Parts: sequence; C-alpha cells; structure tokens
Amino acid sequence: MRIAICDDENTFLKELEEKIVKIIPRLDCDVEPFSCAEDLLSSDMAFDIVFLDIEMDGMDGMSCARKIRQSDKDIPIVFLTSHTEMAVEGYEVSAFRFLQKPVDDTKLKRTLQDLIELFERNRSVIVKYEGEEVVVIPSEVLFIESDNNNVRIKTSSGTCCTRMKITDAIDLLNGPCDTIRRVHRCTAVNLLHVSRIRDREAVLDDGSVIGISRSYFQGFKNELYEYVRKTAR
Repeated sequence: MRIAICDDENTFLKELEEKIVKIIPRLDCDVEPFSCAEDLLSSDMAFDIVFLDIEMDGMDGMSCARKIRQSDKDIPIVFLTSHTEMAVEGYEVSAFRFLQKPVDDTKLKRTLQDLIELFERNRSVIVKYEGEEVVVIPSEVLFIESDNNNVRIKTSSGTCCTRMKITDAIDLLNGPCDTIRRVHRCTAVNLLHVSRIRDREAVLDDGSVIGISRSYFQGFKNELYEYVRKTAR
C-alpha cells in the first residue's frame, strides 16, 4: 500500500508519517511525504491513499484534490484540517474522511483500518467463464445462484457463469469481502446490496427480489442486522 502525505508543516509531516508506520508496518506500506501540492502532483508515483492538508502555501489542498480527481476518480483522499467547516466543500471531490489537526491517534487508526477494509472489499477474484478467465470484484456481486455444479454470478455490471459448487463460490467471493450469505440451498446474496427484507424476500439495491427459504430466514436476518450495526449504514 503506497500512501502520500502532503503538508507544508514539516514537523507535522514527520509526526504523521511516524504514526502511520506504527499502525501499518513498513513491510505493508510505503509512506511518501510531500511538503507542497505541486510536488505531489508532479510525482510519477502511483498512490493508493492521499492524506492532504487543506491549508498550504501555494496551491491549497482542495485545489490539489480537484487536480487529482481529473485523472483518478477513485483514490481515497483524507483531508487534514484545523477548520472542520471545510468539510462541506470536500464533498465536491468525494473526500473519504476529514481528520482534524492535531490528528487524534484513535481516529487515525480507525481511518486506516477502514481504508484497509475498503481495499480488501475491492480486491478481485478470477472465475472461468466460457473458456476465459473473468475478473470479478466481490463487492459488486449482487447475488449468486446454482444449478447443480453451475453457478451464475450476477454483478452490478453483468452476469457470468462458472462450473463450481455454490459453497466453493461463496468461499471464493468471501475471501476479499466476507459479505456473501446464503438465503437458500441454491442462492446467496451480498449483504452490501440488500436494501430491505420483506415477507421472506431480500430486496437488493438494483431492484432484484430474492426469495429467502424458511430455514435460512432468521439466521440471514440476524446477520443483516449485525452487518448494518457494524457498518452504520
């Protein structure tokens, strides 16, 4: 994981770098400090996360974030600021989070943990489909259903089929995200995409309605409630 920190206060820059590597070992992350937005933007390094001070001499952090978004719409940007009223403007650039300076250690740790979970959810798996190897992002899976040893995987961008037992498919997809749950002997849905349950049915955020068998209903409902509680959806 490559992390960029951009702040024009050298003492703060060094302190934040030290805090991050205490939370994430150096073997698992590479932290690169920048003292101005111009240096960050001119870097040819590819980063997974950017910590960005809003108020800096020269180009400010919000302007820098807008530049970043022109070429990368997905990289998580964590703003560092002494003025929380700037948070509203941060929605324009899809800020992942705001951390108030001086940065609280507990909030920093939680932010990094949430970022790691985000990367895990977005990690892809490979399934074989019509003689080809297809990349599937488990967090995009809506539901899966089986017919004997054939599994149909429905995602937000399409559908693919593979020859596999449904239990093996669930294990494969749950490696990165651990949100695929069985609702029937032949069907499993992704808790990430359940918008509500009704009359032993799961309604997904794309409008799909998946039946839940009587034997799975109570267990599935409990797992959904626990998932919602943990993620504060």
